[in-house]
Amino acid sequence: MVTNWFYLDQGRWLFRFTNEATDMAQQAAFHCNHFMEDDEDEMIDDVPRSCFNCMNRRWLIEGFECRGMSVIS
Repeated sequence: MVTNWFYLDQGRWLFRFTNEATDMAQQAAFHCNHFMEDDEDEMIDDVPRSCFNCMNRRWLIEGFECRGMSVIS
């Protein structure tokens, strides 16, 4: 269930954790049907399947927004 890792705020799916929570980003990506690997130079996690390495994430100051999930909201 996506709500384990994200919450909906004004139409945007926001990551519940900080930009330091690599384990949570990896778990979320493992369960995501919208994961798309980003360009290699944009990847920051050593584990390829991570929200931190997803083409659908947009960085925010303290986390990120998932634009891939916007199609299901």
